[in-house]
Amino acid sequence: MKRFYNDKNLEELSLQYNNYIYPKPCEDIDKEWIELNRYQLCDPNYFWHKIWPEKEYSRNSLNILVAGCGSDQAAILAKCNPNHKFLGIDLSENSLNHQKKLVKNHNIKNLELICEDFRKYQTIKKFDYIISSGVIHHLDDIETALKYFHDNLKDDGAIFLMIYGDQQSQGINNIKNVFKKLNLAQNQYSIDTIRKIINKLKVNHPAKIFSKLYADINNDAGVIDTFMHPSEKFHNIKNFMKLLDNNNLIIKNFADSRIAPISKYFIDNKEIMEKVKSMKLEDQLELAQIINWNDRKMNIICSKNNRLSNSFIYNKIDLDSAYIYKAPKITYQIFNHGIKIIDKENESNFEINYDFEVNWKEILSGKKKLLENIKYMDQKIKLNFYKNIEFLLENYVLDFSLHRIMNYENYYGK
Repeated sequence: MKRFYNDKNLEELSLQYNNYIYPKPCEDIDKEWIELNRYQLCDPNYFWHKIWPEKEYSRNSLNILVAGCGSDQAAILAKCNPNHKFLGIDLSENSLNHQKKLVKNHNIKNLELICEDFRKYQTIKKFDYIISSGVIHHLDDIETALKYFHDNLKDDGAIFLMIYGDQQSQGINNIKNVFKKLNLAQNQYSIDTIRKIINKLKVNHPAKIFSKLYADINNDAGVIDTFMHPSEKFHNIKNFMKLLDNNNLIIKNFADSRIAPISKYFIDNKEIMEKVKSMKLEDQLELAQIINWNDRKMNIICSKNNRLSNSFIYNKIDLDSAYIYKAPKITYQIFNHGIKIIDKENESNFEINYDFEVNWKEILSGKKKLLENIKYMDQKIKLNFYKNIEFLLENYVLDFSLHRIMNYENYYGK
């Protein structure tokens, strides 16, 4: 039998996540997710328009794989999306035991759980959608996962990946080497020692800043996963695109504004803006990853490369046919002649004003094509307006679809 995994790598991963279940699991999906209207960026209901902007929203059942589903992710997704069929696979039996408890407590009928390396799972029926969050960067050979995803995905399917970037994580790399030199291990003594050291660091120490951004320092499993993980790789987006290409995959979209935005940094310098936009796409994204410095979690939506025409990052959007929608975690302040858009996570503000009224509320509802909302504009004003919309889209503070966008909350958990 062909072996496409490293036994030692898998043993280490299984041991860690059995001893230290990570992330800290949900106990009540209704109270912690549905009642609070919380959602995951990979949720096929809430983010249909980002995953499949070329497809009309559908309630038809999808066959979904959650590859490396951890302690609660597959159960949460299955509970919140009861119309879809989920398969959750993970190496950690203890993590799956917690998911089984959630399945029982919430009477979840649309989830199957399997304890093994997802790359060993064989199926004739291919998946409509594959989700793998924070998993494949821990594998000895990431391309074995990418090949598996390609081979088991329908031609019009999509993949949601969360992988670690190589920029923001630099803040903890050196101190992780210190912990290795001190021979700290995965035990309570080491957890307590690491926590004490981190707490004593200067406020401007890179590891201190990183720990404030990510609350993992507050729980034991988080300390282990952040500072004592035996197997993890950090990725440059340009090199990751090469890995995707090796396996006949492409980036279709980004799930948030952490990585791709770049034009916002050069809005006041036309010469530099033109120079950046003349670069190859992978070089633009590499610059953006470095400048944004918010890549600990790179949330990427992928597809097979034969669906290149459906990729937002490779193709110009036909704005006449586009439906515009609000992006997640972005604040919109609308007034008579303009709009202010606040991306708090990335510390960016955008403001657009006209000397006439623009119905931004209607535009952001995703109910009408953009062209229908601006019929009253003459050609010159329309071109300027579209230029502003393109700028907001490429900086990921607006979303779009080629179909009418639904009120997703009406279907959440139903």
